[in-house]
Amino acid sequence: MSATSTLADPVTYGEDLPGNLQRVLKIAPSHCADCADYHIRSVAHRTTGERFGIDLDRPELVAVISDIVGRGLSRQSRLDIVIAGSADTGVLATVAHAVALLGDEALRRCRFTVLDLCPTPLLLCEHFADEHGLDFDYAAVDLTAPGRKFPADIVVMHSVFRFIDSRLQPAVLQELGSWLKPGGSIVFSNRIKSASSEESEADLATRGARNERFAAMTAQGEIDVAEGRAAIMVRLDRSVRDHEGRAGEFRTADDLKTMLENGPLPLVRFDEIVREIGGDGRPRFMRKRVLAVLRAPG
Repeated sequence: MSATSTLADPVTYGEDLPGNLQRVLKIAPSHCADCADYHIRSVAHRTTGERFGIDLDRPELVAVISDIVGRGLSRQSRLDIVIAGSADTGVLATVAHAVALLGDEALRRCRFTVLDLCPTPLLLCEHFADEHGLDFDYAAVDLTAPGRKFPADIVVMHSVFRFIDSRLQPAVLQELGSWLKPGGSIVFSNRIKSASSEESEADLATRGARNERFAAMTAQGEIDVAEGRAAIMVRLDRSVRDHEGRAGEFRTADDLKTMLENGPLPLVRFDEIVREIGGDGRPRFMRKRVLAVLRAPG
């Protein structure tokens, strides 16, 4: 079976989410003591089939990335794709899926590099890349002080800036822009998190419902867990409020657009995507995301 046949799967994107759960339960507690709950919750919620994080704008991301990769490979023999920030294998799988839609040759001509401050997602991505035979590398990097450059034709950032203090975001964008080769692109996806109580209530209710779904599926044996179920639920319940009050949240799409327009590169695309969170008897809110592309001259 070719790498393309599994990576191009429109349902799994080549991800083994049950396997990821087993791996994250082993890796995160020892490698990411301060944020193990977050990494475990991210994988656990996705394992239930709930749309979470990268799943919320995957089709739009795939279309944009596949187009950029296709145009890039028509001009040069190889592309360097850098993924700046990752919670698990979701972003790497999405980018690899977008390339796989162009065929096996396109995959062979792309090199994927994942950067993150945390070892857990890097190790998960390494396993994913090995499983699919990707040309792959990773590095533990603080994007606010990377210490080295990672030359790239494409930089992909998904839900990363909310973890970066807003005062540092312009400098980080400047640094990432300096990595681009002539004609290179930054693909930037980020949610808009208003300060409204309605949105917070919908967020908390949604995470609570995901925890309940995970508990039910593990109790029924639909999800197998290596670690004791009770211990995992303690982690999930403890991390319910993880997403609230991060220092880098954008409160409006206009705030984000202004930051990007004042950055080092021309803003060539700025799409607003709206998805409902909550509902089904729980508080609901229409959440907005922005999918943007910045392009270097050349």
